[in-house]
Amino acid sequence: MSVRWFQKALKQVIQMRMIELLASRSFGLDHEPMQLQLPQSKEKSVAKRLVSAMTLDEKISLLSGRDEFCIPGIERLGLKPVWSSDATMGLRGWKAPVIDFPAAVALAATFDDNLMTRVGRVMGCECRALGIGILLGPGVNIARVPVCGRNFEYFGEDPYLAGEMAGRYISGVREYPVITTVKHFACNNSEFDRHKSDSVVDERTLRELYLPAFKRALEAGSLGIMTSYNQVNGTYASEHPYLIGSILRGEWGFDGLVVSDWNSLYSTDGALKDGVDLEMPQARYFTKERVLDALARKVVTEQDIDTKVLHLLTSYEKAGLFVVPMADPACQVGTRENRDAALDAAIGAPVLLQNKAQALPLSPSLNLCIGGSNAYTVAQGGGSSMVQWETKPQTFASLMQEKGAFLLPKRWFSQKRCKQRVSSCDAVVLVVGFGHTEESEAYDRPWTLNRADLKAIEAAARLNKRTIVVVQSGSAVEMESWHDQVAAILYTSFLGSSTAQALKSLLYGEVSPSGKLPFTQARRLSDYRSMRAYPRDFDTVTVDRIKKGQGDPKVREVEKLCYTEALMVGNRQFDTEGPEPLYCFGFGLSYTTFSYTDLQVNELSQGMWQLTVKLTNTGNFPASEVAQLYIQPLQPAVFRPAQELKGYRKVFLQPQEAREVFFTVEATAFERWDLNAWKFVSDKGLYELRIGSSSRDIRLKCVVDYKKRKS
Repeated sequence: MSVRWFQKALKQVIQMRMIELLASRSFGLDHEPMQLQLPQSKEKSVAKRLVSAMTLDEKISLLSGRDEFCIPGIERLGLKPVWSSDATMGLRGWKAPVIDFPAAVALAATFDDNLMTRVGRVMGCECRALGIGILLGPGVNIARVPVCGRNFEYFGEDPYLAGEMAGRYISGVREYPVITTVKHFACNNSEFDRHKSDSVVDERTLRELYLPAFKRALEAGSLGIMTSYNQVNGTYASEHPYLIGSILRGEWGFDGLVVSDWNSLYSTDGALKDGVDLEMPQARYFTKERVLDALARKVVTEQDIDTKVLHLLTSYEKAGLFVVPMADPACQVGTRENRDAALDAAIGAPVLLQNKAQALPLSPSLNLCIGGSNAYTVAQGGGSSMVQWETKPQTFASLMQEKGAFLLPKRWFSQKRCKQRVSSCDAVVLVVGFGHTEESEAYDRPWTLNRADLKAIEAAARLNKRTIVVVQSGSAVEMESWHDQVAAILYTSFLGSSTAQALKSLLYGEVSPSGKLPFTQARRLSDYRSMRAYPRDFDTVTVDRIKKGQGDPKVREVEKLCYTEALMVGNRQFDTEGPEPLYCFGFGLSYTTFSYTDLQVNELSQGMWQLTVKLTNTGNFPASEVAQLYIQPLQPAVFRPAQELKGYRKVFLQPQEAREVFFTVEATAFERWDLNAWKFVSDKGLYELRIGSSSRDIRLKCVVDYKKRKS
């Protein structure tokens, strides 16, 4: 038995176990609102009145979940149970035709605020249809390393982009009485031994890279936040006095729910005193016996317990869960309108990385060969985000076969007849990449494609000059060894059940690709500074690593993951110090061309500017373009990245159509974390405002002189 085979088999067992834990649920939906039984009081807050009316045992019962995804109620007071469900890509584990969206990293590639709000709105509506009060997402952890097993669940490598995507998603969800729990707080940038890792990160990097998206999500209306499995600077996130107490509760003034990730508590005392409000999925460290013992030992007081319960109930109250039915019969799942939103997202996400000699779009009359490991399946990421489809969606291979394409068997490159067919056809489309077995929570994923896909690419490129490769992965993947050999590359991530239709539309030119890379695609894995101190065996999986010591710090020692690269993550690294990436952050080709002209700069007030640029579709194909704003400090008071993304606008234009695009630049766009002042500051001085089609394709520039606002 080979090590590789064993690891693959183990991953499959893990995936099956995760699916079993979420056996399809179809509870009797409750269409009646809560009928709270509360004594008369002048207190306006229903949450506070509830806490005052509870016994100590009742309060303790609300510190943990039950039935895997339920927060219990208190029948005596009319407080009903509230159900939660996994989120972002679709509601998981329900006997209903729920909508599934592309992976979060694919949604980030759209750079489309309006689309993200629309996605959130669909998620909120389907939550209400199924009686879900708490949505376990979205995820905003930064793609620090390209091999993190959950990168597909997050919005890429840039904190500004991640924050905006999450904010728009949350604002859509919050049009309904649903609580979002932005996750995983904080520095969960690796799945390698996640229960036994310690993210060692300096304060400035923490503040500038890893916390902003969480803060933006809370500003957008998220009433909950979920902690991560890992330690941060030596303390588990679920019991972190600095992250939860000082920053979240203190500086940010958050009074909502802090919930643990599933089985991510490691003590009773630490979590009760300085940690989460709610232990999920059930009481292990927050059992009645353990909590009463902590109270007896004066680790915490009953007032501390009251505060935790109040955080939970305050979230309920702000969301409106006390006054609406648990499920809304006016909302439905799987509607045509909702499916159209998922298809639009799947069409807007793919990024055209390469298109030699206009290999794309394809003509419907061409004789095609279709192959690759992912052509015969609908790939998605695994773990807690994996949606169980009610009916299996059509694969790309099946759809293209209906169009007359020839389907290549898995190992066609060793068959003479198939090689002849590839050599004689008009074009070859190979859909390659990973799926729910390789990309999942609980372990990291490989950097390179599997051998069969690599051999297929090599053989097809040798036999046919019009070889098109579609790459499905949660982040960057090794392309240096083969990208020069092929005619076109389309990066899609995971597009969900709309995959086949979206790919057909893009490849045949029914629409133009408009996605932009939400991460940097390097030539070599070692080019990422963050990988240089990373465990070398990151993609190995053992029973010991996955199971032994989960949630028990006494079983195995915690391993430090040192963020030695500091601010040099993703585009910040490659734009500041190199090396030259294969494809830069924000990059994406189109079937047309765009011009950027007539940059105008108007100072609206001291420290605030409005930029206007004329964007024109100069080609013959209707398409969308993402204009991106970067800011470069010309007189930095301390070391700073060469430039940072601070705005973007996605605009659809007909051929030869022009439109003005506006950007507003406020003082916060110039901020950095000051270790001496212990706050964000905007240094006065000269800054170059740069507008372009990607981080490396800057079309227009201007310089502004920022002066601190008068207090």
